[in-house]
Amino acid sequence: MHRIDEFSWARIRRFAAAVGIGLVVAGCGRGHARLRQEAVAIPGDAVSASCGMRIAGSPGPRGEVFVEGRKQPLIFGSTRDLLGYVLQPENQARLEGMYVQDSARVDWHDPSDAADTFIPARKAYYVAWQTLPGSMGPTLATFADMDRAMAFRLRHGGQVLRFAQITPELISLLRDRCPQAGSPAASLARQCLRVVTASGENPVPGADGMMRMSPDGSRSAD
Repeated sequence: MHRIDEFSWARIRRFAAAVGIGLVVAGCGRGHARLRQEAVAIPGDAVSASCGMRIAGSPGPRGEVFVEGRKQPLIFGSTRDLLGYVLQPENQARLEGMYVQDSARVDWHDPSDAADTFIPARKAYYVAWQTLPGSMGPTLATFADMDRAMAFRLRHGGQVLRFAQITPELISLLRDRCPQAGSPAASLARQCLRVVTASGENPVPGADGMMRMSPDGSRSAD
């Protein structure tokens, strides 16, 4: 048998290390590519994956979810329905990308179907317990920019959240007003009743513990 000298062993080790790194990078590259699905325009005849109803003509921001085994995304008529789907453990392993519409880029009552109105769902700012209805009732306003989300909250109430703060329980208890003090949802909305208005005043909740909107857009109690 030929004896392999120390120099040759060093070359073999370097080669093995290079191959190992290459395989890791390639593997990471494939995983990353799976997650780089781009948002697409919503077809005019699209129906919501959550209920089968046509999306055209419905209010509020919409969402798209790419899942393993499908070339086209699942379309959701509201951000609430999208979150209800993606937060289910049995669906999370199949996710390849998810998007919500930036509410600052669309007319709430007649949203655009354009692909460039969508933003990555994990990076969005969500306004929960706001007063504007979505296609199936209470929903979350979604924004790419925190300042826009806060301005919307000032006009329409609610609480600004990040994706990681939203839970299936929150989605199941979502309403179109801040939760009543002492209700099951109140613990999920700790900041909802502590809103500072544009005038700098701290509004006081009404008798039912909920904040109301006055005609000029400021918060007031009943």
